[in-house]
Amino acid sequence: MKLQYPLFSQVALTEDLPQYHLKRGDIATIVEHYPMPDPQEDGYSLEGFDLPHITLEVAASQIMPMNDYLREEAILSKFRNLSQNRQTQLEEYLDFLLQKDQTTPINHTH
Repeated sequence: MKLQYPLFSQVALTEDLPQYHLKRGDIATIVEHYPMPDPQEDGYSLEGFDLPHITLEVAASQIMPMNDYLREEAILSKFRNLSQNRQTQLEEYLDFLLQKDQTTPINHTH
């Protein structure tokens, strides 16, 4: 099931859009949703960047909810404040956890 963002919710860009001089993390408001059949991505129209009277169309993968973006930025900020040695240790531990997640079956209880 595809994640659908609510209309008029604020989202952040997940990537730079140099053709519009926009950067990852720039914030806008969803003003339209374009559902697409699987396996295509849904589309969204965004407004509210520093581009007056411009509506920008993006794919779902190019945006994320503001709460997710802010949480990600908080984690990255903490990571950047670690020493190089601690960053390396954390990266190795994260790789271990990811590998464990991929090999451990998930038990679903109903």
